[in-house]
Amino acid sequence: MKQKILIVTNKLSPDAGADELDVLEQAEMVGNACIRLGYDVARMEMGLDLQTAISQIRQEQPEIIFNLVESLDNQGEFAFIATSVFNSLGIPCSGSGVTPMFISSNKLLAKQELIRLGLPAPKGYLIHETDLLDPAGRYILKPIWEEGSLNLDESSVFSGSEKRMKEIITKKSPRHYFIEEYIEGREFNISILAGPEGPEVLPLAEMQFLDFPADKPRIMGFRSKWDEESFEYSHTIRTFTAGEQDRRLHLRLIELCEACWNGFGLRGYARIDFRVSSDGIPYIIDINANPCLAKSGGFAAALTQAEYSFTEAIRRILDDAMGSGQ
Repeated sequence: MKQKILIVTNKLSPDAGADELDVLEQAEMVGNACIRLGYDVARMEMGLDLQTAISQIRQEQPEIIFNLVESLDNQGEFAFIATSVFNSLGIPCSGSGVTPMFISSNKLLAKQELIRLGLPAPKGYLIHETDLLDPAGRYILKPIWEEGSLNLDESSVFSGSEKRMKEIITKKSPRHYFIEEYIEGREFNISILAGPEGPEVLPLAEMQFLDFPADKPRIMGFRSKWDEESFEYSHTIRTFTAGEQDRRLHLRLIELCEACWNGFGLRGYARIDFRVSSDGIPYIIDINANPCLAKSGGFAAALTQAEYSFTEAIRRILDDAMGSGQ
């Protein structure tokens, strides 16, 4: 008899944009891979009505859940709740558990954990700490909870001497925004996949910002990821060109990815984002315990570069969830 897998996605908003809609593509891809792996596949959406969700899951009686819940009610700070529900029901689910999901979803908590683990991260400041900013430094205003670069664009980058920006910042919610030191330099988005020998760091992807004006911040903002008509989208490309001159840097990035995986207790798959300063020092800027699996995303691109099929990746993620991948 086939094992039953339940693919759970977040319920879409009535006016869902591209950043929400891509979960449908992910669910289709994962579902097809699970069928190829011999599973009996069912799907359901999950919203903030948790009692209804729990009833539906119990009715489906799956042996395992593939968790594609990226938010609830389009709020990133609720994403970990889905993992909590699955955990309370005692059903194995893909990806990381409740604690790493919660900590990594909150960028301030993640930064504190990186510091505790002795891993390099840009300095962070609370909204009311603008008086601590170096007038000669550059900073970026970031949402604490949201993924997919929601509410993040070039206007988020500012100088420590900009009084007007500081006035704007102090009016933001301290529960939803914080300030981070802006690292001028290169950006790497690196995917990790569970395997029988432990986590495997996939080929290192560098994001390159082509023909950006000198004064335009080079960041992976919302337009770079989702607005196909924008300059940022068409001029930001992913490359896997690992030159010999970067060998030492790449070894360090791999080492840091493994340290994040083990330190945060990540499982299944993950993505770690870095900025590398002009003097070659890497800083961890994001831990994504539930990265996008869509064809256009970095994880799928890294799988292709590593010559792994999507089905093989899903098998390894599910093996790790069931406890047989370690």
